Amino acid sequence: MRRLTVASEHGAYEVIAQAGSVGRLGEILRGNNMNVPRSVVSNTTVGPLWAKSAAVSIEAPLTELEDGEEHKGWPAVHDLIRGWLDEGIRRNDSVLAVGGGVVTDTAGFAAAIFLRGIDWIAVPTTLLAMVDASIGGKTGVNLERGKNLIGVFWPPRLVVVDVTTLSTLPSRELRAGLAEIVKTAWIGDRELLGEVPSDYDQFTEDQWEDLVLRCVAVKARIVAEDEREAGRRAALNLGHTLGHALEAATSYRRFLHGEAVAWGLLAAASLARRRELLSTTAADQLVAAVRALGPLPPVGDIDTAAVRAHLGHDKKRDREGIAWVLPADEGVVLGQRVADDEAMDVFRSLQDGAADG
Repeated sequence: MRRLTVASEHGAYEVIAQAGSVGRLGEILRGNNMNVPRSVVSNTTVGPLWAKSAAVSIEAPLTELEDGEEHKGWPAVHDLIRGWLDEGIRRNDSVLAVGGGVVTDTAGFAAAIFLRGIDWIAVPTTLLAMVDASIGGKTGVNLERGKNLIGVFWPPRLVVVDVTTLSTLPSRELRAGLAEIVKTAWIGDRELLGEVPSDYDQFTEDQWEDLVLRCVAVKARIVAEDEREAGRRAALNLGHTLGHALEAATSYRRFLHGEAVAWGLLAAASLARRRELLSTTAADQLVAAVRALGPLPPVGDIDTAAVRAHLGHDKKRDREGIAWVLPADEGVVLGQRVADDEAMDVFRSLQDGAADG
């Protein structure tokens, strides 16, 4: 069992990585002096694969949400809370979230607002959730106008990573998770770029665990400095400004989150080159890392007016506009004010296939 600690104003929590841990959660939680959760949240895809065994392990009822980003909204939160009331959950109880980013974001948010906050434990089952969504305490749900416009900072009490769950992920889901790893590597562990696998089918559990924990270590360092995104943590938004707009403009049905972030990374590289923040050599490296992940859902037919409108609702927008995060030769540059006209010009170049960094 390998451990990393994430600092938080709510109290530090551990990330435990151990293959085969999903079916042994009761034993693991008791061994770490954790109260066993009273309820398990998953979705209709992960439920039969992994969450049922987790629920059996801790002898708790299982609630399965509808799968997909389009279901990450108020109705799911309402249904969860109503179920917890029916199950008799109290303020000193906890819940367990078993699934990808949609499940952890939704269950974590519901836990944050139920009875003014109860504990929750995350068991991420997708690569993206392991390296990003389950770490750092961001929880929330979407509105039609934009992604994660409702949310709070409410970190889990524990994160349990079992990389054997990656064995049931489609290759598309793995590649989407790898896009977040490219982002993380660019921000805080450039050598990690060389570890992003093109032959991930041949990756061993130990290799996946190493990759995940290196990403968790980067995010943990940043979150420890700036948990509420007042400064340094904004670096983790690299690729997300356009990415979130693309997700919302297509009603959360075309892109997996990591795929939208991949397009956002290409746009950010183009903007950084225009502003001479990024050398040609570095831009080529970033673009090549994204392109090596494989094909992305197309953007050529997306309504540019819809993308622009959703940029207008970005949660990071203030009275001066959106402060973009752009890549630099060494890390990133924060607080870059990008006019919507300039952003849309870059997006149109992506649509035309002309953006090569």
